[in-house]
This record gives sequence, structure tokens and C-alpha cells, in this order.
Amino acid sequence: MPRDSDATTVGFERLVDHLRSRRPGDTVGIYLYGSAVAGGLRPDSDIDLLVLARRSLSTAERESLTRLLLSVSGWRGHRTTFPEAGDRRPIELTILVVGADHPWVPQPHYDYQYGEWLRANISAGHMLRPADESDILLLVATALDCHRVLYGPALTEIVAPLAPETIRDAAVAVLPDLLDGLAGDERNALLTVARIVVTVETGRIVSKDAAARYIAEQLSDADRGPIELALAGYLGTVDDEWSGRTAQVHDLASRLAARARRGRLVQMGDVVERDDPPIEGDGILT
Repeated sequence: MPRDSDATTVGFERLVDHLRSRRPGDTVGIYLYGSAVAGGLRPDSDIDLLVLARRSLSTAERESLTRLLLSVSGWRGHRTTFPEAGDRRPIELTILVVGADHPWVPQPHYDYQYGEWLRANISAGHMLRPADESDILLLVATALDCHRVLYGPALTEIVAPLAPETIRDAAVAVLPDLLDGLAGDERNALLTVARIVVTVETGRIVSKDAAARYIAEQLSDADRGPIELALAGYLGTVDDEWSGRTAQVHDLASRLAARARRGRLVQMGDVVERDDPPIEGDGILT
């Protein structure tokens, strides 16, 4: 259970109890991953949950789970548009169907995903349905690297380790959507691009703050400013303001994305030997 406010803890427990007792999709396992188990939750960190199921959720199961998530998840950025959710911790929940046979076959597809960026669409009547999503393989790799079992067998009994080249390719595949959605999400986009560069170049899955520090050391003073602002905002030491900075951030993010793409092209067919400095709290792709 993540350490947080009493309201967040109660809401999280309600959600896990629902998943255990109702077992939507014939739930096989529930796994907490991300900041809650690797380095600690930051002020705006999501609580990340991966759920493995035997079958696709029914319409009734989707609606029931979504109603519950709307009542226990939230985000401080919603204080104007959805004030009832403005003081809650965001929860991101992803459900993958593993079927009857193990292990899970790696594919960029989920059966169900909830995140606070979807609240407006849900409120407008949209149902959360299965979809393809390029970052699912990265999500799974992150969960495999560090997680806590809340229900069911060990994650590695159901999901086999992903090949390093699969993870690197998945990281590069995320870049177009990330850059397209940068405006209004500058902090997260910049830190995520930094993580992708680290993953491609070093074979490590690291936290956003570790990635930001690693990349900042290699940048000019002018480029280091946006990364350091994003890091400070992520850590909660400043109220980061991005007005008037979008073009600068997009330029830096685009150059970092190009660096990741170039790095992956160099590795195609053979992963080059590296002598990279260690990054605290990382996982190594071997």
C-alpha cells in the first residue's frame, strides 16, 4: 500500500478490494509498480496498478470499475474543471488479458486503462474500451523491474522478461505521440523523453528524476534550464510555470528524441558495448 493521505489510502484499499472480490475479467493478479514502490511517490505521481485477467471485461465490469475509479482517483489539475477530484492522488490502472496459457505474449495492447487524462472523455459518456497503445510494453517492463504483488502469483510466473531490443524499440515508438501531446504537458513530456534516451542508450529503466539528472549533466546551460525546471516541478520544490516556454521545450524534446532514434539505429542488429555511469535505483536490460 502506498504511503499517502488517509483519503488516498482508503480509496486505494477500496479499489484493491473491488478487484480482489469482483475479479473483473477473472482477475489473475494485481501488481503495484512505479513510484509507489521505486523511490517514493512525488507530489503529482500516479499510483500505478497493473492487473492481469483471463478474459476481456464485460460492459458491466467496465462501467462498475470506472465508476469506482472516478470516485477514488483525482488530480490537483482538476480543481477548476472537476473540483470534487482536485484533492485526490491520481491512479493509473491498466488491465491486460493473458488468456489461459502463460506467459503473456508481448503486444502493445490493453483491455482496459484508466488515467486522469481520460476523466473529461469519461464524463462526456465515453466508455473505456480495449485499444492499442505503444507504451504498454514499456509499462510492462517497468512493472517487471520493480513491483509489489497485491494479489495472485509472482508477476514473472505470468509475464516473461522482455527482450532488451523489444524494450528499446517500444521506447522509440512512444516518441511521436509524446511530442504531439507536449503542449500543456511540458513537464511530463520532457521527463519522459529523458527516460527514453536513458533506456535506449544505457539499457536502464530509471525514474524520471534520475533520468533528468543524467541528461542535464550532458546539456548546455541553456538547454539544462527546462530540464531542471521539470525536475524541480516533479519533486515539488517549485510550482513550475511553462507559459511562454512551449516552443523551447518542444525544440529540446525533439532533439532528445532524435538522439534516441539515432542511438537505436546504431544498435540495430547488434547492441554496442557501453561503459555508462551507474544511475541510482535503476534496472539493467541485459
